[in-house]
Amino acid sequence: MVEAVAGWLVCPIIKIVMDKAKSCASDRIRWLSDGVPKTLKRLENLLDQLRTVAGAVQRQSSPERSADLRPWLQQLIDAVYEAKDVLDDFDDSVPPPESPIARLGKRILGVDERVNRLKDVVEKLEIVQATSPTLMLAAVHGSGSGSGDLSGHHQPHGGATGSVRHHEHVVFGRDRERQDMVTWLVGTSDGDARSVPVAAITGHGGMGKTTLAQLLFKDEKVVSTFDFKIWIRPAPTDNEFELARQILQYANVDVRDSMKNFNWLQEKVSSRRFLLVIDDVWNWNREDINGHACREMWSKVLAPISHGKATGSKIVITTRQKIVADLLHASKEVWLDDLPADAIWSLFKRCGFGEDDIDKQPQALQDIGRKIAEKLKGSPMVAKAVGQMLEVSRRVTHWKRVLDMDSFDNVSKTLELCYHNLPEHLQPCSAICGLFPKNWRFKRDKLVKIWMALDFIQADGGNTQLEDVGSDYFDQLVDRSFFHRQRVERRRYYYIHDMMHDLAEKVSQFDCVRVEDATKKIPKTIRHISVSGDNIAQLKSRCELKRLHTLLILKNPSSSLDQLQGDLFIELKGLRVLGLEGCNVVRLSEKIVNLKYLRYLALCKSITKLPQAVTKLYRLQTFSSPKGSGLEVPADIVDLKRLRHLDMDTSKITGIGKLVHLQGSVKFHVKNEKGQTLGDLDGMSGLRKELHIKNLDVVKDKEEAFKAGINKKENVKVLELEWNSTGKSVPSDAAEVLDGLEPNQYVKKLIIRRYHGNRSPNWLSESLKESDFYIKYLHLINCRKWEAMPPLGQLPCLKVLQLKEMCSVKRISCDFYGTKLTAFPSLEELEFDDMPQWVEWTQEEKDIEVFPKLRKLRLLNCP
Repeated sequence: MVEAVAGWLVCPIIKIVMDKAKSCASDRIRWLSDGVPKTLKRLENLLDQLRTVAGAVQRQSSPERSADLRPWLQQLIDAVYEAKDVLDDFDDSVPPPESPIARLGKRILGVDERVNRLKDVVEKLEIVQATSPTLMLAAVHGSGSGSGDLSGHHQPHGGATGSVRHHEHVVFGRDRERQDMVTWLVGTSDGDARSVPVAAITGHGGMGKTTLAQLLFKDEKVVSTFDFKIWIRPAPTDNEFELARQILQYANVDVRDSMKNFNWLQEKVSSRRFLLVIDDVWNWNREDINGHACREMWSKVLAPISHGKATGSKIVITTRQKIVADLLHASKEVWLDDLPADAIWSLFKRCGFGEDDIDKQPQALQDIGRKIAEKLKGSPMVAKAVGQMLEVSRRVTHWKRVLDMDSFDNVSKTLELCYHNLPEHLQPCSAICGLFPKNWRFKRDKLVKIWMALDFIQADGGNTQLEDVGSDYFDQLVDRSFFHRQRVERRRYYYIHDMMHDLAEKVSQFDCVRVEDATKKIPKTIRHISVSGDNIAQLKSRCELKRLHTLLILKNPSSSLDQLQGDLFIELKGLRVLGLEGCNVVRLSEKIVNLKYLRYLALCKSITKLPQAVTKLYRLQTFSSPKGSGLEVPADIVDLKRLRHLDMDTSKITGIGKLVHLQGSVKFHVKNEKGQTLGDLDGMSGLRKELHIKNLDVVKDKEEAFKAGINKKENVKVLELEWNSTGKSVPSDAAEVLDGLEPNQYVKKLIIRRYHGNRSPNWLSESLKESDFYIKYLHLINCRKWEAMPPLGQLPCLKVLQLKEMCSVKRISCDFYGTKLTAFPSLEELEFDDMPQWVEWTQEEKDIEVFPKLRKLRLLNCP
């Protein structure tokens, strides 16, 4: 395995460029008469041959030959990336700098730059191929040998033979430790009652410390013991205010970056009985050998909550370092040792065979599986990772080859084996994650957008959207234990285990680098880089900016980058991803127009106005600005026809309906102006998150409302319909408008706010008896003229119903329940708030079941 050779990602990238070449030849420029289709076919064939060679080189070469191979691989990967740029230039959906007639003239005269560049890059690849006869020979003789080859370079995009998520929360062999900790958590504290006691779950990497803590966090006895719970997995820092800010953010408290005291911790946390779980604690300062600085930092942060007003609070930490448990004065410590052999076998069996009956598997496969489990050294993480890797292919020969390998000597080697066996299409997706620090909280959607911008996600040839393919890639990485899912209350995020994070950095060290200080060595081969603000100015002298495809500026409490030189954008001409969230820049230079390949642009909150040049970034797919930035955008932003995600307040953007490829959320302010009517929403059929329509007072009738095509938007998850508070609409007209805004039956959440009509819309009354809506959350708010409730009891999936400020409702009759045998079959939460005229709630007299799952009923201000 040659992870140290430049271009571990070379084979996946070649495959991506091959697919691009094939797409160009078949779909876009077949009509050209200057040999372009033939040249594209030659490019595709060359890449296919070189991919075979590169795969053989990576599988069979020894570390001793790495230095000899590096120049050849670097020459190859440079040519491949150049080919990628050239193929992007052939994208005819992007407006060219000159007219079609001028471009035709250039082709006739043989001076079309993109055609000439295509021919040049093919020549370069031919030179790479011609100068590697020994490597070609190695490919011919080595590709069929399969000696130790588990790399899966030619695996298809599909995942495992079956879903492996069924074992995600299964735990074996930790019952004693779990019961011990539950008893401590729910019991009375010993020692000083004035301070909050600390328990430490310790053990080597991969022993299941986080998993045990998660079980405790969800345990019913534990949940009922505390007023509220906080789970934090702190990012590495030696700044006590940054650490305190992380705890508050995990507790859903919005805090300023400039916070310089701990008053909020005391105010928001210590006044109630709390459980604080701090997962994966380290002494991150390598120079702090005795831990004095670490102890001082944690003491400052925990002091405001360690002497809380409420008794019975507890703190639990997980850590690999015994010194950390001592520094935090843990009064209880639980050490997780190796799992016993029977528990390892149970876990491996569950991961390797899924829920299939193991007795129905070939006896040889069962026997090999037992022998593999015996070699796993008691590590649950390794058992899970190896089992998931083997479930992909339940072939005796494949399992036998794994058994015969010597990689089980230690945990890191075994995990490296699993990592190198990721399918080819997942390799670049996983490698890019090394740009983020350890314990980073990953958001699925954001990472998928970055993968899309880098062409890591390939369409499956059908109608499936790239976002769905990317989400499937993400799930496959979860299935293979690369990502771990963490749910805190209703929030879900993902993190990478430290050992997997180390591997991601190791295997991609010549492609991806994270620069956290001025001493970090940056290889010349780097394509993807993340930096803290203080290091951005030095990049020009430390790496070749023209090679970069990704530049992420990450947040650092000790840095305050407030400007980006315009010349930087001239150097970064190949950039696809630019993330500025971690800086305090107040304006962008017009020179950003040089980033012609840019697909992903994420701004920081301090930028409040966009330069006109951004509207010329025609390849942009994702544009985001933090909430509350009040960003002003040029009117021509709607010319960016390739935008799929516009993550900002869109209510002030005129003509947003032109962005027909938008997939994210949209806030639409209706006006009687061109580009702002409901009809402008009709073409936006790809929306898949939230659609919030405001100012519905200006809509005249049902026909005008119907033009929005709301019912056709089958991927919209949240629909909010809002009128103004003036109440000038005629009730019958407003009712007609709402009739025309019928949502698709698969919308999950529906909010109707300040509706001026006096009746239910037809699709929630009469039509509800014939067809099903699968709404889970329904909120009717401030609809002051609405008199009678529709048969909402017939909604089969409704979990939460909120009726607020329904000032004209006097009676809730039997019609509320509907006509089915069970009314409100899924409802868990029911709230009535501020209904001053409500005097009667009629009991259903028929022999039907009502509210079988209701667990919360709130009656507020209903005199």
